Amino acid sequence: MATNDASGQHSITGVSFLMLTQVFTKLSTFLLNQLLIRLISPQVFGVATYLEFLLSTVLFFSREGERLSIQRTENVIDEKKSVLQSIINFGYLPLMIGIPITGLVFYLQNKTETFQVALYSLDFSAYILTCIVLLILLELVLEPIYAINQFNLNFKRRSKFESTAVTLRCLVTFSVVFFGKKYSTLKAFEGLAVLAFALGQFAYSLALFVLYQSSFFQDNEQNNSLFISRIHSTEGEYYYLDKQVFKIWLNIFIQMIFKHFLTEGDKLVINYLCTITEQGVYSVMTNYGSIIARLLLQPIEESLRLLFTKLFINKSNDSIKKSHEIMTYLSIFYLNFSVLICLGGFTNASYLLRFLIGGRLSNWNDSNIFEIFPQYILYIPFMAFNGILEAFFSSCANEHDINKFSFFMSILALTVFAALYFFISYLEMGISGLILANIINMALRILYCLTFIKKFYLENSIKISSVSVLHKLLSCVILGLSAQSIQWIVLGKKWYSETSIDLIKSAIVCFLCLVVMLVQERALLKEPLAMVKGKFKKD
Repeated sequence: MATNDASGQHSITGVSFLMLTQVFTKLSTFLLNQLLIRLISPQVFGVATYLEFLLSTVLFFSREGERLSIQRTENVIDEKKSVLQSIINFGYLPLMIGIPITGLVFYLQNKTETFQVALYSLDFSAYILTCIVLLILLELVLEPIYAINQFNLNFKRRSKFESTAVTLRCLVTFSVVFFGKKYSTLKAFEGLAVLAFALGQFAYSLALFVLYQSSFFQDNEQNNSLFISRIHSTEGEYYYLDKQVFKIWLNIFIQMIFKHFLTEGDKLVINYLCTITEQGVYSVMTNYGSIIARLLLQPIEESLRLLFTKLFINKSNDSIKKSHEIMTYLSIFYLNFSVLICLGGFTNASYLLRFLIGGRLSNWNDSNIFEIFPQYILYIPFMAFNGILEAFFSSCANEHDINKFSFFMSILALTVFAALYFFISYLEMGISGLILANIINMALRILYCLTFIKKFYLENSIKISSVSVLHKLLSCVILGLSAQSIQWIVLGKKWYSETSIDLIKSAIVCFLCLVVMLVQERALLKEPLAMVKGKFKKD
């Protein structure tokens, strides 16, 4: 029992390190983008962001299914050495499928306007593409070792390695941008700005590759092979990939295809339906609009997925109750967080954005980014809830559940793409139509996951009261609308802040709203505050 407690405490400490690292990583990325935004045009920024999207697409398709499926290896393999070797073997799946995926993605995109007009017109375009391809290979080759650390929930090591790699990426990117701006012509600098992104990412991947490689040889107590090796089963047979885990991977991989197109498909759509300038505008909006989601919510989602996966290995009564408690706390936090985002973010987004990207002398003043940015803020709460709900689903869903969800995602994909075409091409709503379609997409996925979760807990003798949920939702909506009405009056019957005084007034209203929230949720806060107080006294 003591061992389990120590292991649990180690995991909690590791999760804390991981969340801090994720905050550092996302914040550094945000600051680097902030540097580029002030120096380059919307067109060039659109190219850099689209290359980043292609990179994330290749890596997502290649390794996301493997990363989720190996967490269930312990269910079907008992002997420790065989478990680790099986994980190493599965770690080569991303490399096997990643190479053809890379070729296919870049082949399909090679004939688009982004490549032909925007990328190939830049200086150093050949070097940029070479860096992207090489860093993809590095990321995929280190996956077997990364998978072992992920399976063992070694968050502290991962945090240390990622922090080092992010620091190196910042140094490389900043150096190229700084010296490029100082010593190159304007045309050459635009190419160098995109190359800086590619070189920074390459430095990040190279650092991770070296660090994880060295860690493997230091900790390989079971003398596992770093290469794909045969595993001897208890039935006397040999295999490379466990059939049950492989089946889980295949189902998750198919589901990930639909999930990625529904989550990131907006970037593909704007590549075909929107101009390069509009792509740059949307990239800036996602960079600023989702900064909170990337800094706070994404680490929570990732940690939650790993925690629930381990928690649901046996699905005991205690683990089910624990998961219900966690989801209750998180849901209430997200509801109140969403109210504050809509209240403060929607009102002040345009004013803050104009200040961040150069004020009235910004290169972006000729675009419509300041008019549509507040609309993107309303999309953030939908992303937030979808993240934690799908994290729960992916952690406890069985094969039948995954197949049903894959079918749902396929139908939803067709629906959302039809909505995108209707909003953008027929109604000519532009990026506003893109945001609306994304909200519809997330809302439908949230409803599906809520239905699944309610059924899951009911089957495990935990009843979720729909009346209580609606009451909590209604109270948050009333609070938000009341605070918004007060804010509208305080700002002089305006929906948006236009001056620093307006910003201060809005901040005061948001703070008072937060105080009301804390008073309303004081009963839920008693236990966490008591734990913190007890730990403080102990220290």
